[in-house]
Amino acid sequence: MMGKKTLVKRIVLTVVVLFVGIIISMIIYDRATINKEYGIYEKNIQIPVFVYHDIVNEESEIKFDYMQTTEETFEKQILGLKNMGYDFISYEDLQKYKNNQKKLKKHSCVVTFDDGYEGVYENAYPIAKKYNIPIVMYVITDNIGMDGVITWEQAKEMQDSGLVTIASHSTNHPEFTSLSTKEAVENVNKSYELIEQNLGSQKTKIFTYPYGLYTDEQIEALQAEGYIQNLTDNKINKSKDLDLARLHRCYPLSDSPAKMILKIIYRSIRYN
Repeated sequence: MMGKKTLVKRIVLTVVVLFVGIIISMIIYDRATINKEYGIYEKNIQIPVFVYHDIVNEESEIKFDYMQTTEETFEKQILGLKNMGYDFISYEDLQKYKNNQKKLKKHSCVVTFDDGYEGVYENAYPIAKKYNIPIVMYVITDNIGMDGVITWEQAKEMQDSGLVTIASHSTNHPEFTSLSTKEAVENVNKSYELIEQNLGSQKTKIFTYPYGLYTDEQIEALQAEGYIQNLTDNKINKSKDLDLARLHRCYPLSDSPAKMILKIIYRSIRYN
């Protein structure tokens, strides 16, 4: 007759085997469907928008982990995500997807950079060209050409590559909660006037809030002006509630690609 301890061990072993089997089956299914594309109403996919700031040469240049990422780390993240099946898309792709005009792979993501640092031009832009991935740079238009910030000539070069979208991070990086809705709209419109004066007409207008601060009234007013808008709240976008006026962005920091994926899964569950 089987003892109680033996029975418990067999039950535990059976559960473990079933769990491992489920995980293996999920991995096999994921790899088998890695290149399958879905319309917005066909599958509820997760679409992380990653936010970086400056891309620097050495770790000694990192003062705040959310502000500086080394060139080596950034390239490892991009290559790691590509190897895991991630497809890098643009905001135009996202807009078409939202309008049911384009399908996306189930592992799709957007890469963005705030503030217009010259390190992005020097270090991230070559990596974008190397791996042929689209990126977005949000510029503070009053700062263009200042020490450590890109020039309009560099912005034009990046835009003309077809890989880089230059978008607005305001004219002067104020706290938008200190502005009236009218002032907020004027600020963003003025920044885009400068962008178009220097870079030509922009098909898609995109704005991200300085410091992640905003009011709902500002979001609605800028939405009426036709702006795609970004929050910075470490949440993940999902097809079922994709809102182009309230896109979530998350920090990759200096995480490994595997850790980035685990954070995506965790945040998708936490903020479901």
